[in-house]
Amino acid sequence: MVVSPPTEFLQTFQAMRGNWFAAVQGPAQNLFGLLAIIEFAWSAAVLALERTDLQSWTAGLLRKLMWLGAFYALLLFGPTWIPAIIDSFTQLGQQAAGLGPLQPGDVFQRGLDIGGALFSGASDAGFFTNFGTAMAMVFAAILSFVSFCFISIQLVAALVESYIVVTAAFIFLGFGGSRWSAPYVEKYIALTVGVGVKIMILYLLIGVGMALSAGWVAAATAVAGLPTPAMGALDILGESLISLALCWFVPKIVAGVLGGTPAFTGGEVIAVATPIVYGAAMAGNAVVGLATSGYGTLAGAGAASSPLAATVAPPAPTSAAATPTQPSPPPPSTATPGTVQPPPPPQKA
Repeated sequence: MVVSPPTEFLQTFQAMRGNWFAAVQGPAQNLFGLLAIIEFAWSAAVLALERTDLQSWTAGLLRKLMWLGAFYALLLFGPTWIPAIIDSFTQLGQQAAGLGPLQPGDVFQRGLDIGGALFSGASDAGFFTNFGTAMAMVFAAILSFVSFCFISIQLVAALVESYIVVTAAFIFLGFGGSRWSAPYVEKYIALTVGVGVKIMILYLLIGVGMALSAGWVAAATAVAGLPTPAMGALDILGESLISLALCWFVPKIVAGVLGGTPAFTGGEVIAVATPIVYGAAMAGNAVVGLATSGYGTLAGAGAASSPLAATVAPPAPTSAAATPTQPSPPPPSTATPGTVQPPPPPQKA
């Protein structure tokens, strides 16, 4: 079975997850031990300064042991508990979508199917006889494939983010050994839940998009036989872009609500729209270039078939206003005979 590039890329990260756990778990335990020693020393110093009795010492020691024991259990069983949190959200999203285990390569392949069908429709519509319709279908094919490619990228990024949270960020569980650094552990758990919810929402949206896009493939296959093939192709393009926008923005909005931070900003719109606009501009330039070259070829063929008639334009009549004027002669000298003209003043250097 041939594995698509997005699925192969994701499987590489899955294989590296075990190595990341082995590299991070040891330093996390050492960090926890150092912080626990500091915590015990600080608590003992405070109890000694307060001159508490033996009963207060025993109660304070038991509370500290229970608190540190809970965080140490989370550190010890974290390689099993943390992935279980994310996997539960992933399975819930896949079951709710009704598509079973969905890989990013499936989304990528759906984009290839739609784009290939639209390219075939452009060829069947007649590239030279119906140039505008064919170019509209080519334009729709390129951007439809780009839309599904971005959806696949979004799914790969979310899953890779979960692998990083589970493994590389596991070091934050070591901060549970002290009361001052314990909030980092709480943030790590919240991040794990947020990533799991993001993946669940993304699977729900992709499941709906995959169910709808099955009809888009059939429509793209039959678009060449429609009365207006260009309108049918652009309709598929619009639906693909809507699916991309939903899969790109909605999971971030949900994760932002859980984290208490805004996720839908103008920068997000620009980040998604920039490559799409760039692709549209490149496709438009290609269409203009093809149209210009085709027009030049037809014009050259028409000029070669017609006789060459050389025309000489008559010279333009010259007007009196256009005649250059001659310089006037210098005025006659007014000096009388016998009068000596004074020499010119010397020029300064």
